[in-house]
Amino acid sequence: MGIGTARKVAAGAGVYAALVAAHGPLLRLPYFWDEAGYFVFAGLDVLRHGWLIPHSTQANGHPPLLSVYLAGAWLLAGFHPWVTRVAMLAWAAALALGIERLARPRLKRQSWVAALLVMLAPLVFAQASLAQLDLPVAALVVWALALGDEGRGWPEAGLLAAACLTKETAAIVPLALLLLPSRRSVRLLLPLAAVAAWFLYFHHATGFWLGSPDYWDYNVAQAAFSPGRIGLALLRRIWQLGFYDGVGAVTAVAAWSCWRRQMGRMPAAWMAVIVAYVLFHAVVGGAVLARYLLPALALWLLWCTEQILALPRAGTWVAGCAAVLVAGWFWNPPYPFPFEDNLAYVQFVRLHQAAAQALEAAPPPGPVWTAWPASDELSRPELGYVHRPLAVHEIENFTPSAMEQVQGAPAALLLFSRVYQPQQDLSAALPLWREAAKRFFGYAAAAPPDVWMAKFRMQPVWRMAGGGQWILLARSSAASAPARAAPARAAPGRQ
Repeated sequence: MGIGTARKVAAGAGVYAALVAAHGPLLRLPYFWDEAGYFVFAGLDVLRHGWLIPHSTQANGHPPLLSVYLAGAWLLAGFHPWVTRVAMLAWAAALALGIERLARPRLKRQSWVAALLVMLAPLVFAQASLAQLDLPVAALVVWALALGDEGRGWPEAGLLAAACLTKETAAIVPLALLLLPSRRSVRLLLPLAAVAAWFLYFHHATGFWLGSPDYWDYNVAQAAFSPGRIGLALLRRIWQLGFYDGVGAVTAVAAWSCWRRQMGRMPAAWMAVIVAYVLFHAVVGGAVLARYLLPALALWLLWCTEQILALPRAGTWVAGCAAVLVAGWFWNPPYPFPFEDNLAYVQFVRLHQAAAQALEAAPPPGPVWTAWPASDELSRPELGYVHRPLAVHEIENFTPSAMEQVQGAPAALLLFSRVYQPQQDLSAALPLWREAAKRFFGYAAAAPPDVWMAKFRMQPVWRMAGGGQWILLARSSAASAPARAAPARAAPGRQ
């Protein structure tokens, strides 16, 4: 091994070790939300049965590369949450190294600054150890662009094929690059052929091209044919790319730098990928989740870093932006947002851990009525919340309409916050936005816990709250008569 190779290996190992250390308190957390809903069981189906199309969870058409990767990690080290998390952090390290590689021709020795700011972004930091698709895709896309810039066309095409076999939406990258004369190459047909082959296999095995008809309706049909929804989704995507979760400070400083210097042209390939991701995910996707833009966000932050480094006293500006990004790990915005966009997801997991422990210690006489993901957390021990399955009756959600559909009298009811709801909600002052969210994005506020308990004549027997989230266990008045409602108490602090 030459000196140069040894230095690269040492740098990669150092980046990975730093990420593992930074995520140390999170490594043993049970699985969260979509991890629990799909990716863990898809990986287990590969590990246990060799199934590329999952059977133990609803098959939705996602290609199997991440599932195969997770199955390999579990085969080597055992099926444990910490194995999953350290395996996913390898993708985060790959993203950091790819950003440095892509930035090196433009930023020289300062290329590591771009990698640092990307990894400090709250969305990136939160997603780094979660078993989900978008951060691995971001790593593969960034490395593909870096090698493409170096004239290595086949490695670029191979990495984009791997990205498409990780998540089908990555196909927009080679399609976008084919529009650029400087990138146009028959080699870029390889990733398109790879994803096409997967869909042919999926259709042959299931009879569907993309998951079930319900999955198609939710993610494509309801979105792609609604101009009003597309316009609002586009505004949300622009916000998520340039202004969300502390990134707005980086964008503002970069914009000021461009105004001072009247410069700031972005490479055409970066621009093509960013525009493709923003436009595509404004048209397609039932859930307008920020993580879908991770490949575009990484490139955006790289370009912003380049502009900031051109300022006088650039180190001070970089330090200020880094501080704002780190603060975004813990600070929640004054409007509802998905817990997975920063470390709010840690609070969610710990609240649900505590509730599962309370239910295991004193199981109710009948099934626990609750909504997903708690229904899976209590009934599937693989997710890390319970040691043995508890009886569960799943309800759709906690909205008034769902409450009216409940038939029977629950013996136990587990209620919890499914979306972050601040005490001073900025969106409450925007009734037009509330109405648009309800009409175009299916938003419906949950009925208050007191309403649920009053309807079914239940009383709280255990509750916990913290960080703008809460969880509550109620039982029927007859069953809970000997018990006294526990006072609200804070959950363990977020890491």
